[in-house]
Amino acid sequence: MTDKIPYQLLDVDSEDDELTIRLAYRDKIFLYNKKSIAKKEFILINRAYETLSDYDKRKHYNNTKQWTKDLMPKDYTLQQLAVEDLQLLKIKLQDATIREVNAQDPITGHTPLYCAARIGHLEACKFLVENGAEPDLCQRTKSTALHAASFFGHPNVVKYLLQSGASYNVKNNFNNIPKNETDSQQIVNLFTELEEDPFVQAFAGNLDYFKNDYVKLERHIDEQNHLRQTLLNCASKKGYLELEQWLVDNDANLDIVDKHLNSPLHVAASNGHRKVVEYLLNKGANPNLYNKWAATAEDEATNHPDIIQLFKEMKEKNSFEMAGRGKHDMVSILFSEKVY
Repeated sequence: MTDKIPYQLLDVDSEDDELTIRLAYRDKIFLYNKKSIAKKEFILINRAYETLSDYDKRKHYNNTKQWTKDLMPKDYTLQQLAVEDLQLLKIKLQDATIREVNAQDPITGHTPLYCAARIGHLEACKFLVENGAEPDLCQRTKSTALHAASFFGHPNVVKYLLQSGASYNVKNNFNNIPKNETDSQQIVNLFTELEEDPFVQAFAGNLDYFKNDYVKLERHIDEQNHLRQTLLNCASKKGYLELEQWLVDNDANLDIVDKHLNSPLHVAASNGHRKVVEYLLNKGANPNLYNKWAATAEDEATNHPDIIQLFKEMKEKNSFEMAGRGKHDMVSILFSEKVY
């Protein structure tokens, strides 16, 4: 087995195009998940696919016949660990920041979650999402982890991602939404079924659904999903300002926290959604809540100078000129009093 070249490992020809190689890899994943391929062989298949699926790496291999087929554990990328060694991935990401969890390959843009979703590794997907992985981060061709799970035929991963923050309406460079990537009727039906879920619609930012359909369901506006996210938390994370406004107008609580103790303000700030942050602050969202990393929403905006400046400006606004304007306009008090 170790003497086989990348093309042989994937059972493809050196003249085959990218789609053919991707389909061949999909077949190998299917066999591996059926336990028809040993893990040691599958690791080599992964190395082969890494070599042939990237234009520059494939060109280099064709010219030199050199490729990396063996790696020491210390040299594994997070993307490779998400596919091949979940326990080591957990060790490497212990106490990791959200930025580290969402690390992208500098060439392909693949995240650990994308790679785990591609091979149908549900346990790895759960671990990554529960530790802050963003399902909608796009790789080089603008495909998300949900596109990958759909194309490579993993209904259990598709379901989990849809229920955990993945948007079903993101288009990749081929103008495909995730549902259009699959040739499985089971997965198509799954998308159709889950599109009735309010949280799935919140992650997709479908305001019309909430105006026309959600109101008929008579569900509590502050219900929480399996990650303890509210609908407002979902909309804040994605930056859907109009949906945000609709939820608040319908009495959504501004400060309910999720599994990681992140409030809507935390996730809006960390994801760079300035208009949402400003809106939440003006409505009275508490800026002094701490998440499980002992960070406030302002702390989470480290990578977004415009949002840090917004917090500064709001503090300097003469107590925001809002004191006494009603129950929502308490930003000045909240900024001056630590709330634990």
